[in-house]
Amino acid sequence: MDGLSATLEPASTETVVIRLAGILDLATREQVTEAVRAVLPAFRPDALVLDLDAVTLLDSAGIGALVGCWKLAAGAGCTLRLRNPRPLAYAQLEITGLTELFL
Repeated sequence: MDGLSATLEPASTETVVIRLAGILDLATREQVTEAVRAVLPAFRPDALVLDLDAVTLLDSAGIGALVGCWKLAAGAGCTLRLRNPRPLAYAQLEITGLTELFL
């Protein structure tokens, strides 16, 4: 699979889940940012979850996009958490010191 897809899964009235699939890198980082920008005003969730189970590659630009999404959510009074990162993605988040922020 090339690129990145984002599928919305409203989990409850307070929580929205966005399932990401594919590659989260420099070429696709705007897709996740745009998905978060669309969800926040439309649903006004208390919590936003980005499910990374189907993300096959996460590079530094992708991590930067996730941090940007966290900032967008925080600015909207919403928490943002990551769910199901694959082992390599988890290791990258751990190395960068972001596991406490996201998990």
